[in-house]
Amino acid sequence: MGEPQVTAAVPPVVRLANDIARQFAHLPPPEAARAVAAHLDQFWEPRMRTALVEEVATDPDRLDPLVLAALDPPPA
Repeated sequence: MGEPQVTAAVPPVVRLANDIARQFAHLPPPEAARAVAAHLDQFWEPRMRTALVEEVATDPDRLDPLVLAALDPPPA
């Protein structure tokens, strides 16, 4: 996947989630995705997480691949 789209119309939850992903980009991808997921669970209130999930459904290309991986349910 390429870089997420960045425009002036990027919703704040998308911008924040992408910023968080960049902070963990130095880690191996599976570890980085877990770190992003942990951050979202620990620091984001439920309505922010809900808004992020809605953005994924609307336009996932705006999100860093680490954010998308962090939101995927773990394999069974």
